[in-house]
Amino acid sequence: MKKKRVLLLTYGKLPVPAVRGGAIETLIDTLIEENERHQLVELFVISRENPAIEHFNQQHQFTKVISVEMKEHPIWWFFQKCMNKFLAAFDGKKRTLIPYPVLIAETKYVLQEQPMDCVIDLNCPERVLSLREFYPGKLAVYLHNDYLNQQTSHGKSIFQQLDGIISVCDFLNQQAKTIPVTGTEPQFFRVNNGIDLASYRPPEMEERKSWREKFNMEEKDCVIVFFGRITETKGVHLLLNALSQIECKTNVKVLIIGGNTYSSAQQDSYVKKVKLQAERLPIDVVFTGYVDKEQIPNYLKAADICAVPSIFHETCCLSAVEAQAMGIPVIATKIGGIPEYISQDSALLIDYDKNFVENFAKGLDQLIHHPEFRHQLQEQAIKQRNRHSKERYYQEFVASIEALLSD
Repeated sequence: MKKKRVLLLTYGKLPVPAVRGGAIETLIDTLIEENERHQLVELFVISRENPAIEHFNQQHQFTKVISVEMKEHPIWWFFQKCMNKFLAAFDGKKRTLIPYPVLIAETKYVLQEQPMDCVIDLNCPERVLSLREFYPGKLAVYLHNDYLNQQTSHGKSIFQQLDGIISVCDFLNQQAKTIPVTGTEPQFFRVNNGIDLASYRPPEMEERKSWREKFNMEEKDCVIVFFGRITETKGVHLLLNALSQIECKTNVKVLIIGGNTYSSAQQDSYVKKVKLQAERLPIDVVFTGYVDKEQIPNYLKAADICAVPSIFHETCCLSAVEAQAMGIPVIATKIGGIPEYISQDSALLIDYDKNFVENFAKGLDQLIHHPEFRHQLQEQAIKQRNRHSKERYYQEFVASIEALLSD
């Protein structure tokens, strides 16, 4: 039977394969590798150029990455951001820049040359109206962030042009359903993200000891890890604020893994701010800088607790999922789609309200000073790790495509 042909349109900031990191790009890598194993569909991915693409295409039979030469336009970006803020103040609507219009032009060219069964826009619903100008077939958006809701500019028009909305959590689907429309709605699908459980596994004792030694940490230390982009919305400053409120900080160490923007080594004002904040704490805080995705599981082997103090609507938060798969107890903000991925019996979920920092500090204190409680959460997390397998993710994604095309 002829395989369905699916065209994925990336955001464009980072390439596929995910040689420069990126949560969505990494997830698409997982999708591609699983498709090479199961061979249920043909994937075509429109991506910004990267030297790795040519070799990648040679190694993959059921995926073709279409490379597009990109140019940055910082002055145009700045002007558009200012204009969007001005318009938002006027009508209350959120506007996300349509990045790299050349990607839309390339999509049009590809569709003229090769028939596709469906086109899926990756997390940029603002492009849907442009895509509809030349593509009459099945069109879906794959949401990873809260970009399609009643505050979205032209949200109603975008919503009505879609055949399907695939989201990484029910929270995003519910947000999209706040758009007031009449008539037929697009189909809604939830596809929970998946990870490579073989990489994210509970460490052996010797592995744990070895990686702690690399950071001058001892077995008696309680090591709290944060990993991800160091940005204000990820709440690193709030984690440090919470730690300052804990009375007993003996043998507490903190490992902060990541940079401010993906693979960049540059430090912006926020990174400098949290480093200064960390220096004022009477505990050791180690900043690793950007770490390649493949090395993250090794760094996590040193951890006792994973902190996820996000203050925006995280929709999946793979860092929490990956930590739990390794048996690391998680303390996270109860916000967005996080409660859909980690349950209260395997983590501490803290409401984001006026008492957030105080309650986060209490949760940290409980985890730090009650190892039996940590062990209880660890056991529950390990029991649930198979929920996050990449095999389950791939099957859910393919089932969504089949349902979309059968309508």
